[in-house]
Amino acid sequence: MRRQNLTRDMFKQYTTTIRKIARLTINSRTIWNLPHENPDGDTIGCALAIHHALKSVRRDVQTFFSEPVPRMYSFLPGADEIQVTQKLPDKLPDLIFVSDNATFERVGEPYVDELNRLGVFSVHDPRHQPGRTTLINIDHHRGNELYGDVNLIVPEAAAAGEIVFAIFRRLRLPLPSGAATCLYAAILTDTGKFSYSNTTLTTLEIAAELVRRGVVPHTVVESIYNTQTSGQLKLLGRALEALIINEDIGYYYSYVTPEMLAEFNCDLSDSEYIIDTLKTLEEPKICFLFKVVDDGLVKVSVRSRNDFDSTKVAEVFGGGGHYAASGFRFRGTLDEVIAAVEKAMQELCKDSRERKAG
Repeated sequence: MRRQNLTRDMFKQYTTTIRKIARLTINSRTIWNLPHENPDGDTIGCALAIHHALKSVRRDVQTFFSEPVPRMYSFLPGADEIQVTQKLPDKLPDLIFVSDNATFERVGEPYVDELNRLGVFSVHDPRHQPGRTTLINIDHHRGNELYGDVNLIVPEAAAAGEIVFAIFRRLRLPLPSGAATCLYAAILTDTGKFSYSNTTLTTLEIAAELVRRGVVPHTVVESIYNTQTSGQLKLLGRALEALIINEDIGYYYSYVTPEMLAEFNCDLSDSEYIIDTLKTLEEPKICFLFKVVDDGLVKVSVRSRNDFDSTKVAEVFGGGGHYAASGFRFRGTLDEVIAAVEKAMQELCKDSRERKAG
């Protein structure tokens, strides 16, 4: 029996958009890459892969981050070429790529302000003027707001890295080993080392192709997951000590504060791995990690198992994500976000009970 090309089949319905992006890329000389705020492995891997691949064909590519690259991703090829700045150049490029980003606002306040200053807005904004630059939105979140001039949204993809791989294949560009490593990191992290339910045969096919192109899987896993400072381990211990379980409603949480970070010589990005340990608790099935940025802002990661959609609580606070992993930002103190989440969970549980009873 003839083996299907599942990688090609997944993207078949998106062929027209992929061709359009390929054509725009070929015809552009200047290109920017922007990640989403609080960048994770998928958005970083995609940005760096695009950077590598287009630089190899002599395009003027610049990759901007408004915050430093998290320590666990600093090994990725090209990470040292990222321009960490909250100010963008005054001259717009021909093309702007934004990957793994469901809303225009999620590029972060500094870059929203900068893009608006340069006359770039979501296509849904009445101030949007076609032709200033072309904003390409590449994502796999079902709730994507389609804010770009061109939107390639593939909910079937486990990671935006899979979509970027499909674009590269359409472009028939050489994929440097550095770009392959970055895409592998993107897919690895958004599938939880290929352990999440979003992992498909297509995911594994693409990963295998990236290995054929030079990726050393062991090195990527070691660098991202198995290399931590003593401070990070102590921070994890403190977060586990702070664990609170709300048995009445059925969720649990912990937190990280600036004081904890300072005590162990860590920064906020060093706390990203804590949620992966928290979510392994057998019961309850929903967990939260509250990461206090300052007295007025808390970043919240949400993880769930079995039949609870984590996006339902994230969306209460204007956030979003995936069924089992989502997040949001909360303007207020740690005590206020804890109280607000408890109230939201009470309402969600009440609604769930009423639906089952009805």
